Amino acid sequence: MRRVIDVLTMQRGPMGSHASQNTSTLVILGIVVVVLSVVIILTWFPRLTGVRPSLTIEPQVVHQDEIDSPTDVGGTDEYDTALEVALRLLEPDEILIIKALEEAGGSMLQKDISYELEFSRVKTHRILVRLLKRGVVTAEKHFNTNRIELEDWLKE
Repeated sequence: MRRVIDVLTMQRGPMGSHASQNTSTLVILGIVVVVLSVVIILTWFPRLTGVRPSLTIEPQVVHQDEIDSPTDVGGTDEYDTALEVALRLLEPDEILIIKALEEAGGSMLQKDISYELEFSRVKTHRILVRLLKRGVVTAEKHFNTNRIELEDWLKE
């Protein structure tokens, strides 16, 4: 290591090459400063590893025969299905996917969803990831695509 520093810090003059002690000290000090700077930056600004939910919420479906009066469901005279309630809480693109799944009997291939709704593959993927996180659909590998199915609580 000393030889490498001497070669890097050599001064050439009329009397030959001379290595200065001050120059090699400055090179070592510079390396130490850079390493310390990197360590300080990494400790003060850690990378985000991702957001994880603290708990999972299981959706509950209330059947009509379990309800004593219409006021048990929020005061409406109509009994809404779980699908109708879920559709009110979703974004427009998510609603389109849920309706397409419902029309197809509750199950479709991901590539068919993209084709039918004329969404890009990336857009379809992003929407499905949001729906998967909310527990609205499930996905299982099917050759080079995924089979997307409505959750059981939405089919009832």
